[in-house]
Amino acid sequence: MVMKATASRITATGLYLSAFGLFFSYAFFATSMYNDALPVRFELVVLAVGLPLLLTKIIVFDHYTMGQWLLVFTGLVLVAWTARTSGRYILIGVYLLMIGARRVSFEAIAKTALLVGLATFILIFVSSLLNLIPNLRYLREGTYRNSFGIQYPTDFAAHVLYLLLAYAAVKKGRFKWYDWLLSLFAAWFVWYFCDARLDTILIALLLVLLAVYWLIEKGVRPAIGVAWVSVGAMAIGAALSLGLSYFYSPKVPWLEDLNKLLSARLRLGRTAFDRYDPQVFGQVIKTTGWGGTQGFKQFTGKLITKEYFFIDSSYLTVLLSFGLIVAVALLIGYTWFAWREVHRGDYLLPLLIAVTAVSCIVDQHLLDVSYNVFILALLADTRSFRLAVA
Repeated sequence: MVMKATASRITATGLYLSAFGLFFSYAFFATSMYNDALPVRFELVVLAVGLPLLLTKIIVFDHYTMGQWLLVFTGLVLVAWTARTSGRYILIGVYLLMIGARRVSFEAIAKTALLVGLATFILIFVSSLLNLIPNLRYLREGTYRNSFGIQYPTDFAAHVLYLLLAYAAVKKGRFKWYDWLLSLFAAWFVWYFCDARLDTILIALLLVLLAVYWLIEKGVRPAIGVAWVSVGAMAIGAALSLGLSYFYSPKVPWLEDLNKLLSARLRLGRTAFDRYDPQVFGQVIKTTGWGGTQGFKQFTGKLITKEYFFIDSSYLTVLLSFGLIVAVALLIGYTWFAWREVHRGDYLLPLLIAVTAVSCIVDQHLLDVSYNVFILALLADTRSFRLAVA
């Protein structure tokens, strides 16, 4: 019986990681300039292949009570309706990836994301150096910002950040001297070649929190207080992002200074609120960014379209695109997860998620699994991350 149960767990994990690897590799690949060669609505093909694997894992191997099945199905109906109203059908895949992660080791998920992500990242980076795909170079205040095959320089920098976060999870937060050097080099690289100042700061924040985790492992109890503070990181990030955008006015000096520091993100957020009201099930948000082939042509003046309008904040994107139900569910889910993990002695994942919470103020990657795999930790098995601190 023990051998049968073990075999079942391995099969279930294998099914899940196969589906996740497929979704992750496609989503990562789609952020690159190779995306121009993909057919329109190619994500539907990915869903058609990956969903049966996920559904088999969920239906055959996961054991739910009738009440739990009802809750899962209700969530699926709400997500499907939101995907329809927002035009973002990949949301269905993200939901099933979250549900399917039940009883799957998040350590295994992070390892898969790191291996597949690094392979895809290197392929894209080298392809741009060999001119197989364009390295879009944006000139800002006399400085060239390289995208290295990704559709926009800050997206390239965000990939670096989230790969480092996955690496920290795989290493269980225990960085050696060469890991610190690698992280510092990454911070310098995205600052020097991409002029991605905010992502450079976020990498520095990651290193600070890893130092805090080192203190926690050494038994320095006051450091645990930082982990407890991280429980509210997502709520604080959402409040700051939404509040500052909503109340932004160029007539308020300190808000205008902050807006300039954040590359006009507050002004664009206020514009988003002016154009769209939050809906229960979301809506189609029409944006015009500078990423990708068309965006680069607009940036360089070779293509005249509408004014630049892009929502960088994940919190604002989720609220307006996916609606109130998804936004509130995510906020509650993240906060509950972080509280539960700290209560159980897992201090690392809440600290890493705190970095993503800050990132979500300036980046739109909260529900993009090609960047943020930590959303899958909410229902995954995280026992291997727990510490016993005296």
